[in-house]
Amino acid sequence: MSGVTAPTGTTARPPAMRGYPYAWLLAFLVGMVALRFIPQWGNDQTFLFNLWLVYTVMVVGFYFVFGLSGQFAFSQAAFAMVGGYTSAWASRQGMNFVIAVAFGMAVAAVIAFAFAWVARRANLFFLAIATLALSEIINQVITQWNQFTGVDGAEIHDVKPIDLFGWVATSKGQGVATNQRNLFWVYLGAVALAMLIGTWLARAPVKREAIALRDQPTVASSLGVPTLRLRLTMFVLGSVIGAFAGALSVHGNGYAQPTDYTVELGLGIFVMLIVGGIDSLWGPVLGAAFYVWLPHLLQRLDLEVFGHQIREYNQIIYGAALLLTMVFMPEGLVGIGRRARARLAHRSSAERRTWLTDLFGLTKPPELRPTPRATEPAPRASAAARASANTDGRRPEPAILRAHDISVNFGGVVAVDGVSLEMDEGEILGLVGPNGSGKTTFVNAVTGVVPSTGALEVGGVPVPLCAPGRARRAGLLRTYQAPQTYDHLSCVEDVLLSTADREHTGVLSSWFLRPSVLRHEQERWRRASEALVRVGLGSYAETPARLLTYGQRRLLELARAIAAKPTVLMLDEPSAGLDDAETSQLARYLRALRAEGVSLFVIDHKLDFITGLCDRIAVFELGHLVAIGDAATVFQDKRVVDAYLGVAEVD
Repeated sequence: MSGVTAPTGTTARPPAMRGYPYAWLLAFLVGMVALRFIPQWGNDQTFLFNLWLVYTVMVVGFYFVFGLSGQFAFSQAAFAMVGGYTSAWASRQGMNFVIAVAFGMAVAAVIAFAFAWVARRANLFFLAIATLALSEIINQVITQWNQFTGVDGAEIHDVKPIDLFGWVATSKGQGVATNQRNLFWVYLGAVALAMLIGTWLARAPVKREAIALRDQPTVASSLGVPTLRLRLTMFVLGSVIGAFAGALSVHGNGYAQPTDYTVELGLGIFVMLIVGGIDSLWGPVLGAAFYVWLPHLLQRLDLEVFGHQIREYNQIIYGAALLLTMVFMPEGLVGIGRRARARLAHRSSAERRTWLTDLFGLTKPPELRPTPRATEPAPRASAAARASANTDGRRPEPAILRAHDISVNFGGVVAVDGVSLEMDEGEILGLVGPNGSGKTTFVNAVTGVVPSTGALEVGGVPVPLCAPGRARRAGLLRTYQAPQTYDHLSCVEDVLLSTADREHTGVLSSWFLRPSVLRHEQERWRRASEALVRVGLGSYAETPARLLTYGQRRLLELARAIAAKPTVLMLDEPSAGLDDAETSQLARYLRALRAEGVSLFVIDHKLDFITGLCDRIAVFELGHLVAIGDAATVFQDKRVVDAYLGVAEVD
């Protein structure tokens, strides 16, 4: 496995900012120019080449909507229609080409934002149905609105040509070949711009946060990722790029007709991204090429089988090729390049053995290592001892977390019933109870994961319930009962999600403030790398999280919590999957973390771990808090004994 060393200077770059994407983009553009000017190509191939470029721009926009942020939408063709028809209307009002296209994109942005806001809580498939409805509404409005289109039936002819600062790309007097050649340069520039925007996003925090939103939105929100803002931004961005492509297509063709923007094209855009590769910016390029060129090549194939021309079955062959690509290449066509690169990569036999053992979980998780600069503090006095020691009339130190009357109902089932609990600053508070007693549900409630009622304060500041992002901003962080890591991110990227530094992590910063983005990202990467080293995962920093064992994923969650620098950290079953030695090291590590100023709330079933670690222990039974205090007092309470051992039957 490749490791990583935390950067010590300003020249080190985080993994997302390495490589030579601009050189690859330039090579691609040069290759497109060379391919376009093959002498044998006629006007029909030139038209298809330009269609490939236009579709590529549309699918790049859909990559932001679905590929990155996971929004299952079929509205990309509809927004291309909005951009095309609106820019055509604007040009009839006397606007020049550039302003008309910008106006079309602005109208698409307004519609996309309004729709995304209304549908912000729709799940995957309901959103897909909603976008189909939106597409039909847009199609019907434009088709029936004669005052807008200026004609009956919405088929507009004589649309003003592409005019870039006096250079007219298309003209009736230039001939088809000249027009298509000029359009090539316009469309190629549009592809370069769309790919450049995607490259900037890929080399910024936006990409990993969008992937986190796509894969586990609730976890992402609890880590501080602005999920709602990101969802709206990515939908609007992708839709606007679709409108841009539609405007270029309408002005380039000189006409617009509704049949060019049906739901069939929306489904085709979806197919292009899936076939090309959903998780790569190069997927739209390959997928659009597959969609445009394969039917054309099959139609031109002069081959006879059993007395029939094979071109007679081109639709069947195309469908079969599409099906086989999806079944046998789930990563899309970009997976071919990845596999070839992996085969060419040099690996020693020792590295291969390490990779296999890590992949199948044949190695033990690395031991936890507390930070060298932290020394294990003396055991903290119990709550009762602190109260008795406070004899000079001063108020005890304020509660760092105060939960009042927390209740959670699932239908008619009361999972947590009016629980009130306080934690002192710097305290380690344990929570135990039988299975089903409401421990995890209580943590879910105070961290905003499940709907609940009551009141919560962190550091004396009220925090709304049912708002994971607000809880995170208040300094409240949690780990999960089952490790919630991101399979499509590396370990260091996973840890970076919880960063407390959210300066310059937005879309606009990735475009216009790139030096600042790089500077902040270097510092975030350094802290994330240090957190991984502290839990023994330093050599796994750039390893995909999906290759870790269960125990290593739990350590990864702890590293994520360290990098977040929380005020209160709530850990749900942190010792699960660890043996006795590792559990003991975990206890020492948590004490060291407390010494750094973090208050800890720990749920666990290992009573010896809890009693040896915690200052106080709370006990739940059937959603009620039945006892709280030091271990010696709590485990002598009859209600606690009854909760664990059951109430003796009376004859």
